[in-house]
Amino acid sequence: MATMSKHIKMGDKVAVPWGLDEIVGEVLEVYGPPARRYAMVRVPIHGPAGETLQEEDIPFPEDSLRPVATG
Repeated sequence: MATMSKHIKMGDKVAVPWGLDEIVGEVLEVYGPPARRYAMVRVPIHGPAGETLQEEDIPFPEDSLRPVATG
């Protein structure tokens, strides 16, 4: 995935890589030195019918996140 915005912050909605696709999650925290920043992102885990079974908090490298427009 291409390098994305370096302005990710807590509360932002972002698309994260998920297998061959992407899913949307919410940034809970951004941490690490500027050259190797990570974001803890809460993502939904979906069942076979598309229902949300649970949510997981997973760290992702900041440059793998894509901001999602809200509103």
